[in-house]
Amino acid sequence: MWVDNKFPAIKKILKNEKGSLLDLGCRDQVLKKFLNQNINYTGVDITQNKGATNVIMDLNSDFRFEKNSFDYIAAVDVIEHIDKPLKVINECLNISKKMVIINLPNVAYYEFRLKFALNGDLGNQYHFSGKKEDDKHCWFTNYHNINLFFKKNFSEYKIIPVFKTRNKLKILYFLEKFFYKLFPNLFCWSLIIILKPSLNN
Repeated sequence: MWVDNKFPAIKKILKNEKGSLLDLGCRDQVLKKFLNQNINYTGVDITQNKGATNVIMDLNSDFRFEKNSFDYIAAVDVIEHIDKPLKVINECLNISKKMVIINLPNVAYYEFRLKFALNGDLGNQYHFSGKKEDDKHCWFTNYHNINLFFKKNFSEYKIIPVFKTRNKLKILYFLEKFFYKLFPNLFCWSLIIILKPSLNN
């Protein structure tokens, strides 16, 4: 079993960096394990997570940090849960001094399509329970609309594709990387978006 590639990808981005990092929607703080010792980590989530001390905050209504108070902001699989994503991303740029790193899922990935075709299910984030507190996606994010969103709202950004490695034969990983060049909406599991405050403020 391989580790999901989004965390090693972020580790590579921050490999030689130092300073403070704010991890939004940190859950069990997996990202912290991939950061070098020169990065001072702070986790944020809507509840206090078992075994991981974090700042309790609802990003939809209570995002409260001073301007330029962290060097880096990470939002891994978080923005798709936010009611007003553009507002939160702009606030991240206001808080960050150096870089904002966002990971968004590509729901058009072929495995998700097959799962929906066979079972009529895209996972717990899309189930219909009617409960406000459920861990659900507010937005249907795919390669094309993610690119369109950032192109429309930001002057400059970088997108890095992430390929699924969990519970997957190694050969499939390399095949997906190859076919991504032809059909990015089908063969990219998620996307990392990098924004820098100096370029967008």
